[in-house]
This record gives sequence, C-alpha cells and structure tokens, in this order.
Amino acid sequence: MEPWQGLDVEEQDFESFVKRGNSSRTLIPGPAGNVQAAMINRDNEQAESTQQFARDIASATYERDFKSNPWLWTEQFIKFHGLLKEGKIENATQLGSCKCTTILPFVACIVKQCKPNGLGDMQISIKDTSATVWASVHRKVLLNPEFGQHLIVGVVLLLQTVAAFSPRPRLCYVNITARNIVKIFKADICQPTDELIHATKRPDIVLPPCMDPNIDELLRKLVKPSIVTKKTDHGQGSSGSDGTSSSTNAAQTNDP
Repeated sequence: MEPWQGLDVEEQDFESFVKRGNSSRTLIPGPAGNVQAAMINRDNEQAESTQQFARDIASATYERDFKSNPWLWTEQFIKFHGLLKEGKIENATQLGSCKCTTILPFVACIVKQCKPNGLGDMQISIKDTSATVWASVHRKVLLNPEFGQHLIVGVVLLLQTVAAFSPRPRLCYVNITARNIVKIFKADICQPTDELIHATKRPDIVLPPCMDPNIDELLRKLVKPSIVTKKTDHGQGSSGSDGTSSSTNAAQTNDP
C-alpha cells in the first residue's frame, strides 16, 4: 500500500484542496471583482456566498503571489544586501502610495499581465501588497539581453526611481525604462537557499535619504556638537571653543 493511501482524509476534502491549489483564477481589483466572483461561484457545484468565495480566491491569490519562489528570493535578497532599512521588503515604496505625478524611489512588484502594444513597447500589470497598477515598459527593456526575455507573468521586479502618474485616485500608471530595473527574479526560479543568496552581487542603487538603510548613522554625523554656556560675573555668556566665555574674553580685550 502506498503511504498516501493510509491517510485519513475525506475524498471531498482532498478534491477541494486540489482544486484550490491548482486554481489559476484571480480577481479583478475593485468592485468588478465582486461581479467576477459571483460568476465563477455560480458555476461551482457547491456554491458559497459571494463574499466568502471572493475572500477565498483573494487568499489563494495572495499565497500564490507572495509565497512564490521569486518573491521569497526578493525578500531574502533585500535582507542579505541591506537594500532597505532593517532589510525589510515592507520598507519598499508602496504602489498604493502613488499620487499625481511622482517618483517611486524603490519598488518590489510581481508581474501579473503582459500585453505588447504593437509598437515595440509593452503594457504590464504589476502588483505589490498594497495595490495593482498598470505600467508601460520601454522597448529597450525588451531588447535588453540581460532581462528582456525574462519579462513574463510571474517574475518579480526590483525597480528604482520610477516615474508614476496618477490622473485620479485609485488609478496609477508607471513608466519603466532600462535604467529603472535593478533586478529581475525569473518566474521559474528555484527555491532560495542561503548559499545561493550569498553568491549574488549587491546591485548599485541610489536611494533618497529617507529610505537609506544607514540614515540613522548619517543623521548622527550631521548633528552639530552642543554649545556649552556658563555664567560669569557679568551675566550669561556662551563658551568658546577653548572653554572660555564670551563675556570673559570681552573683559580681557578692554583691559589696558
């Protein structure tokens, strides 16, 4: 008897688990996702409430995106090289923070859709834990031999100083050029190990001071030494670099 045959698992539970694990459906962001969930749920033999079904799909989608090998690589890569404060991916710029015309300093995102526009460029949908937005990828990115061929659904991108435009709330467009790309983690990359992570090279990136992982140390160097003041017989006076007060120095100057 095979080992799995001795497991005490109900057949219907096993089938449900397999279906959830193999599901490739994701919900459209926003209110349209509720309509999509209702349509998918209606086709199921054992329909759930629409809200519960939507939550189940959202949960499965999150697990598939942010527990995938490319995302795990990204988390450990950032931590090992100290690219962000405290080495945490959570300190990357959130796509959901895009407002009006702005520059996103450092973004970690997963590609959800790819659509060539027929002009040599590509429209892609990128996602992080805060939002999903559309991005325009310049043709030079696609022609780049280092990462152009790997830009497909499922890859994770590390981007820096990305231009973003938000014409209205909840709508954001990102422009990606070759110089914006820091690193690409392939969709079919293996599971990360300490040995593989340690063998990677630290990328050259330029972050704004507020995101620099060494910001606390830099601020300490910029703090001026405090000026010590002491009281003299002629009143309050500040001390000079040699420890004497300004009032005392003035009195000495006036002596014949």
